[in-house]
Amino acid sequence: MKYSNPKIPEGINSSDENPIKEFALLASGIIAIAIVLIFSLSMLLDWGSKFLPFSYEQQVATPIVNEYLSEFSNESNEVDSYLQQLADDIVPLMALNDDMSITLHYVDQDTVNGMATLGGNIFIFRGLLEKLPNENALVMLLAHEIAHVKLRHPVKALSKGVLISLVLTIVSGQSNSDMSWLLSGASQLALLDFSRSQEQDADDEATLLNQHYYQHTQGAIELFEVLLAESETASISTLALFNSHPNISERIDTVLKSSQANQWPIQGKLVEIPDEIKQQLANDRLNQEQAVKEE
Repeated sequence: MKYSNPKIPEGINSSDENPIKEFALLASGIIAIAIVLIFSLSMLLDWGSKFLPFSYEQQVATPIVNEYLSEFSNESNEVDSYLQQLADDIVPLMALNDDMSITLHYVDQDTVNGMATLGGNIFIFRGLLEKLPNENALVMLLAHEIAHVKLRHPVKALSKGVLISLVLTIVSGQSNSDMSWLLSGASQLALLDFSRSQEQDADDEATLLNQHYYQHTQGAIELFEVLLAESETASISTLALFNSHPNISERIDTVLKSSQANQWPIQGKLVEIPDEIKQQLANDRLNQEQAVKEE
């Protein structure tokens, strides 16, 4: 056999396609796979969260809550007791599972917020308490946060937050040490961002409770009016608190429509927040302002 050395055709190791186009297609494929993976696993986690024992959730929550509370100096046990008593009064009306328990924590900070986290722990900030016009609005707030616990929203939010962060970490090529904060301490509270549909579900549960507890829904409307006023005057950083919530005006409209459809009164007797609680809140504010001046 005679050996021959044929000429190699030109362009055999090159592509007619633009390399940027090829990279864009590859990147798009990776992103699409990541999105499908996140969506599929999120749906699985959402379905499976109801099978997670609440006692396990409480065990996970304990160090997180303790670390979070250690950042604040809370001495107003009177306010804690008041909030806890209100919660204990309304919990039996909200049909929580027998293994669930609710623990209220008063946070002596100016932040206008309230939040539910793992293990039935609920934080209510002085900044919001000071703005509430009556106990009816406060009960609506507590019922809203308790509804998040009842519907297992905190554990769903945390699992999805960790999942999304893990997938993005893998796609971006970060090391394990770069995302170690995800599974440590109070930073996990930052992942508990509820969806708009979850917020609406909590609103519905709380409005129903307000009606059962007071025989009218005025407290629900007045709570949302406080939040609406705050959203209109707050700074950009504070407005982040309302980003995941449904439009506040729409929330008021929803309460009005639900009340009309179910023939619930939208006005009725209002219960004042006890004077000693108002005084304690005022004292806490003065003490904090004085401490800031002395720093």
